[in-house]
Amino acid sequence: MTASGQTGVTLGLERIVRFLAHVLPSDPRDKLRVVHVAGTNGKGSVCALVSEALTAAGYNVGTFNSPHFLEPHDAVRIQNEAIPAGEYTRLQTWIRTLDSTQTNKLSIFEQTTVLALWWFAQRNVDVAVVEVGMGGLRDATNVFSSVRNGIGSLVQCICPVDEDHLGMIGNNIEEIALEKSGIMRPGSWIVVANQERSEAFHKIRQEAHRTSPGRIINVRRQPTYDIHVPNFVIDTTDVPGRVRPPAELPSWATFKGTGKRCLRVKYPPSPETYLKSSGSAKPKESRESKEPTKSTKTEVDLPLELPGYYQAGNASVAFYALDVLRTHYGFTRLTDAAIQVGFQNVRWPGRLSWLNIAHRRASIVSPTDVQSGSESSNDTAPERLYEWVLADGAHNEPAAVELRKYVDTTLRRISQQRYIRMARSRHSENVCVRWVVGFTQGKDVSAILARLAQPGDEVWAVPFAQPKEMPWITCERPEQIAQTARACSEGVRVEAFDCLADAVDRLAACSADTFLNVVCGSLYLVANVFREFQLEPFPEIT
Repeated sequence: MTASGQTGVTLGLERIVRFLAHVLPSDPRDKLRVVHVAGTNGKGSVCALVSEALTAAGYNVGTFNSPHFLEPHDAVRIQNEAIPAGEYTRLQTWIRTLDSTQTNKLSIFEQTTVLALWWFAQRNVDVAVVEVGMGGLRDATNVFSSVRNGIGSLVQCICPVDEDHLGMIGNNIEEIALEKSGIMRPGSWIVVANQERSEAFHKIRQEAHRTSPGRIINVRRQPTYDIHVPNFVIDTTDVPGRVRPPAELPSWATFKGTGKRCLRVKYPPSPETYLKSSGSAKPKESRESKEPTKSTKTEVDLPLELPGYYQAGNASVAFYALDVLRTHYGFTRLTDAAIQVGFQNVRWPGRLSWLNIAHRRASIVSPTDVQSGSESSNDTAPERLYEWVLADGAHNEPAAVELRKYVDTTLRRISQQRYIRMARSRHSENVCVRWVVGFTQGKDVSAILARLAQPGDEVWAVPFAQPKEMPWITCERPEQIAQTARACSEGVRVEAFDCLADAVDRLAACSADTFLNVVCGSLYLVANVFREFQLEPFPEIT
């Protein structure tokens, strides 16, 4: 996205298309079948869900996300295992050497995109799941053709679109939606997420009907339900993938009770009814002919392991993309059970991730203090808030709205459990939120904080380290964030920190159960927190 050695953003496909077609020994696109995912929010979750389901079905799956999380090489993965750092460096050096002979040189992001596609092709992946970097039409990932001989961009997913990167990919929501719709390909299938912004939906629908009429799935028109299934069981008899236990979470963060939160979906059981439900067949004038009857649809419950209300929408997009793959492109091993296993296996670090900081606390607080804070009876709260941090990469206003919803639900859960367990004491302090925030320059900090902070909360403004291979990213100064927070948030205590480590040490030293700690504002900040706790979310291929 940026010209090599520059800090500005330059969108366009001329450089990377020329490099792929004429500079590399062979064009990796000639071997790749692709699921391409664009949108403002939810892209990464959809990629994770699609990749895990395909992996559970026994396919060799490459995944390319943007941005990277901890290190540049973790954005390029096969079977959710990162390319080895040494191999990444070797390929990067090779690509830069080839590029050094060119007049119009690749940007850093274009180099990484070339690296990912080349590695996927050399490793003979069955499918590549590719997340757009910025926008869509002029993004470096938008280099795939329509499907020819089973090769090309099979499915394009358009996740929820909102106003982000204003001035870079569009000056209003319609222009941004048009830019993101640029990944659509004639003859391919297009899955469109439910759009909160009607202007975005109408523009995306218009482009979809213009590009690939009759091959459009509007998720908001599909029969899906976010439900609770008391006795959820997956029949894994014919599933070659593995089933991993869920990550440990505090009981007040699971919201599962005695069953499983699931997405119930209905889908056409054959290509013919799929085409009919998508509108390619001309319906008769009768109302019944416009939609398949109830008897023509199959129903399945899919586990929703990723927390957050909005994940039901992401799961819907992922499921219908997967259903298109098995219905129209021969991915016959993608059974309902395989998709269920994949959805149960999925992990997406840095998005509503619960991090336990007890070990960090133990290194700061004296052993006596730690022991005095241990659980001892059913009359105390089930887990200590000060031992947990909720980390989420919410970096725009729509994501902040969803994060606040999840936090409010968590606070209600905590209050309910404390009321039950502490009823005899007749006293339970209210819990507020301590927001540890950092932002990239250019973000609407005031709008985001207005959605998050409420009276009684605290805002700690912190910096984050410069992300590797992303010189165009600049961290907003904590003092500026704090000034904005004081201006837009009444009744909120605000403090600025010179470095993240100081804030983390302060969190670890806290022993009061009156605050829920939340880190948000930037995925780069969340990545720094993972480093502080020495967490490695993506193993390397060995």
